[in-house]
Amino acid sequence: MKKIDGYWIDENGNRWNDCSKERAKELSSSMINCYNCDNCWDCRNCHYCHDCWDCRNCHYCDNCYNCDNCHNCHNCNNCDNCRDCWNCDNCDNCHNCRDCEDCRGCQDCEDCRGCRDCDNCHNCLDCEDCRGCQKYTDNPMLYRTAEIGSRKAQTLFYFGKIANGTSLQIVCGCFRGNLEKFEKAVLKTHENNEVYRKQYLEEIQKVKVLFGMQNDK
Repeated sequence: MKKIDGYWIDENGNRWNDCSKERAKELSSSMINCYNCDNCWDCRNCHYCHDCWDCRNCHYCDNCYNCDNCHNCHNCNNCDNCRDCWNCDNCDNCHNCRDCEDCRGCQDCEDCRGCRDCDNCHNCLDCEDCRGCQKYTDNPMLYRTAEIGSRKAQTLFYFGKIANGTSLQIVCGCFRGNLEKFEKAVLKTHENNEVYRKQYLEEIQKVKVLFGMQNDK
C-alpha cells in the first residue's frame, strides 16, 4: 500500500482517500478481482468503479451498491435488465428508472430523457411511443446558468406543463432530476465548499422566482 497524490493505492490500482492507511488496507482486503477502482469496498470483479460497495461485475460505475447486472444502479452506462436505476445511460428493459437517459422498453421511468417504448413514464423529456406517459404537454421553457460549480459548466432548468400540473427538471452534469432532489444534491456535494454551494443555491432561488415557484417546497 503506497500513498500517491493523497490516495492510498493497492497493488491492483484500487485507491482510497480521506482514510488512514490501516483503513485503506482493510477496504482493499474486502475486494476480489477489482482493478483501478476509487473508494470501493466489498466488491467482486469491479473495474474503474467509484464509490461502489457490495457489487458484482461492475464496470465504469459511480456510486453503485448491491449490483449484480444490476440492482440499485447509480450513474451506470449501458444498463440491461436492471432495477432501481439512477442517473444511467442507455437503459434497456429496466424497472424503476430515475433521471436516466435513452431508456428503451423500461417500466416506471421518472425524470428521464429520451424514453422509447416504455411503460408508466412520469415527468420525462422526449418520450416516444411510451404507454401511460405523463410528459410535457408543450415545449418546456429553458433557463441556462453561467458556467458555475466545480465543473465550471452550465446547468439547465426545464419548466413546462405536464398532464396534471407543471414540472421543473434540472440537468447538471450526470444529475437529472427535480428541484427538490437537486437542492439536496447541492447541499450534500458542496457541504464543505461555500463558494460552489452559494453559486448553485443562488441559481435555485433565481429559478424559483423566474418560474413563479417562490412558495413551493
